[in-house]
Amino acid sequence: MPAQATAISDKTAYTGQSDRRFHDPEALLASLEGVGNPGILRGLDVIRPVHVSTDMLQVLEVFRDHKQEHFFPVLDSDMQPMGLVCERSLKGYVYSRYGMALLANQGQPKLLEHFLTNCPVAELDAITEHVLMKVHIQPDAEGVIITWKGSYVGFLRARALVELAHEQQLAVVNEHTARLDARNREIQSVLQNMRQGICIIQSDLTLNQDYSSHLTSILALDDLAGKPVMDLLFTRSTLGADQRQQVAAALMAVLEQDVLLYDCNAHHLPAEITLDFDGERKLLELHWRPLVDDDDCVERLMLVVRDITQIRALQLKADEQQREMRLLEEILAVTPSRFVDFIQQSCDCVAALLLQVSSWVYANHEGEWQTAYRDLHTIKGNARTLGLLSVTDSLHASEQAVLERNAPLLHTELKVVMQALECYRRVHRERLSGYLEAEKATGTQIEASLLAQLEALALEQKNTALTNLLSQVGVPSLRDWLLELSGDLPRLARELDKPAPVVSLSGPLAQIRLDASCLPALAGALTHIMRNSMDHGIEPAEQRVSLGKPEAGQLQWHGAILGDEFVLQVGDDGRGLNLKRLADKARQAGIATAKSTTGELAELIFHAGISTAEQVSMTSGRGVGMDAVRASLEALGGGVSIELLSEQPDAENCAPFRLHLHLPQALVLEST
Repeated sequence: MPAQATAISDKTAYTGQSDRRFHDPEALLASLEGVGNPGILRGLDVIRPVHVSTDMLQVLEVFRDHKQEHFFPVLDSDMQPMGLVCERSLKGYVYSRYGMALLANQGQPKLLEHFLTNCPVAELDAITEHVLMKVHIQPDAEGVIITWKGSYVGFLRARALVELAHEQQLAVVNEHTARLDARNREIQSVLQNMRQGICIIQSDLTLNQDYSSHLTSILALDDLAGKPVMDLLFTRSTLGADQRQQVAAALMAVLEQDVLLYDCNAHHLPAEITLDFDGERKLLELHWRPLVDDDDCVERLMLVVRDITQIRALQLKADEQQREMRLLEEILAVTPSRFVDFIQQSCDCVAALLLQVSSWVYANHEGEWQTAYRDLHTIKGNARTLGLLSVTDSLHASEQAVLERNAPLLHTELKVVMQALECYRRVHRERLSGYLEAEKATGTQIEASLLAQLEALALEQKNTALTNLLSQVGVPSLRDWLLELSGDLPRLARELDKPAPVVSLSGPLAQIRLDASCLPALAGALTHIMRNSMDHGIEPAEQRVSLGKPEAGQLQWHGAILGDEFVLQVGDDGRGLNLKRLADKARQAGIATAKSTTGELAELIFHAGISTAEQVSMTSGRGVGMDAVRASLEALGGGVSIELLSEQPDAENCAPFRLHLHLPQALVLEST
C-alpha cells in the first residue's frame, strides 16, 4: 500500500472520528496513480475498517452512526483483512438471551472475531477474471476486499462487480467481433491466394460457390460451382469402379446425418488419389472435414485438395539421398577389401539359397535347412561387425523363416536381403568409383605390365620360386591382415557398450601370407569368435575392475607353422567357458553329459544349437556361431579345436580356454 494511504489509515482507522472513510477519495486515487487494475480503481469504495479487538458494542455504535452501511471490513494488527462484520450478526446476538444478559451487565462481551463473515480478497492489480472468479466461488459475498501488497485499501461492492463484469463482457465481445472481422478478411484473402484447393461439398454432392482459386488450377477446370464432385475428382482418377462407388456411397451416407456416421464411414474417403491428365499424372492429397450444425448433423463437407506430385518426388529423392549417405558412411568405415569380399561372398551365398529354397521340404532337406541357418547367421554376424546395418534386419527375418521351416517366406526374405546387398554394391560402384584402387591392401605390389611378363615367364620356365612369389602379389602379410580385421572391434565394442579390447599378436605372422582364396572364410570364422569374446566372454568394464582386471579386455592371437599345417591360437582374458551352463544346454538338447570329461564338455560349443549365451539377441545366442566356424574351416581343409587352460573351473564354473584354428600347409605362402 502507498505510504500516504497507510499513514492516513493508521490515523483514522482506530479513532473515534465519525467519517467512515480513510480520507478523501480523490486523495486516495491520487496516491494510487498508475497502480492497480483501472476497473477496480473505478469501482473502489473505501469503507472504514474496524480492528478485530474493537468491543462489539462499540461496533454497534459505529453501525448506528453510519446507517447507510450494514457491514464493515475487519483487520488484524498488521492491517491484514480477516473478513466482514455484519450488522445483522451483531444485532442477532444482542437480542438473544445471551445478548440481553450482556446488556444487563451480567456477562462479558463476546469478541468480535466470533462474528466474522468470510469475504473474498483480491489485490489492487489483480486481473478482472481473477476477481470475478473469487466472487463466483463465494456468490453470497457482499463484495470483494481489495488489498495492496496484503494491506487493506478498500472495498468493491456487488454493484461495482456487476459493472466490472459488464465491462469485461463488452471487451470480450469487441475483441471477438474485431477478430471475426479480421478472420473473414483473412479467409477471403487466403481463398484467393493460397496454394491449396478448398471447396465445400453440398448434400447433393456438388460444389458450393465458394472455393479457392487454386482449385481450378489443380483440376484444370473453370467455373466449378454446382459441378458434381465425383466427376471433378474421381472419374479421372486411377481408382477402380468399386472404389469410386464406395466413395460415392460414403459421401451420401454421411451428409445430413449424425456426425457419428461420418466417423464410421471416413475410412472410405481416400486420403490420396492419382488423376490422369492426358498421360500426365498428378498426385493429390485429400483432407476431409465435416461441417456440423447445432444438432451434430453433418450439413456439408469441407475438402482440402493439395497437389503433392512434386513434393512426393522430391521427398522420395531426398529419402534416397539420405539412405545413400547412410550407406556411404557405413561403407567408408570398412576397409575396401573387407567390404568387397563380404558383399561378393554374401551375394553368392544368398543367390545359391534362392535357387534351392523353393524346392525344400522339411522332411527331405533338414541338412540344407541347418546349413542355410548357419550361413545366414554368419552373414548377419559379419554385417553387424562391419557396421553394415541396413542388411541385418532382413537377415534376422530370414533366420526366423528358417527356424519356422517356411520356404515361401524364406524366399521372400532372401529377395529383400539380396536387394539390400545389391544396394550396397551399387552405391559403392557409383559413388566410390576408384576408391578400392586408391586404398589397396598392403602386400607385394608389381606394376601391371611387369606382372604379366613375369607370369608368362613362370609358365614358360616352370619356376616354382617365381610362381610362389607371384602368388603373393597383392596379398598382405597375415599380421597386417589380422590388424585390419581387428579394426572392426571398436565398432563392436560400442554396440555392446564395452571398452574396445587390446589385441596382441605374436608369432611369425609378419612373414606369413595365406592364399587369398581362404581369407574370406577365415575372416568369417574370426568374426564369429570376436563377437563371442566381446558379447559373453569379456566381462563389462565395472565387473572387470571389481575382479582386478584392466577395464578393457584383451585378445591374444598367436600364429605358428606346426608340421604340415598353420595354427592360429585365439584367446581372451574374459570369464572363460561356463561348463555348467554348457552341460545344462546340452541336457536340454538331449545330449548325455553325466560321464563327460571337462574336455568333452568344452567340445560341445561346436555342436549346432548349443550356446552359452544367457539369452538370444541380435549379437549371439542362437547356438550357430562356433558350428559355423568349424564348418567354414573344414571347408578349407582345416578345422578348429578347443584347449582348456585349466581342468578345474572357478567358483562360477568357468574355465579359461584357447581356440586353435588349423589350416593346411597348402594355403600358406611363406615370404622369403
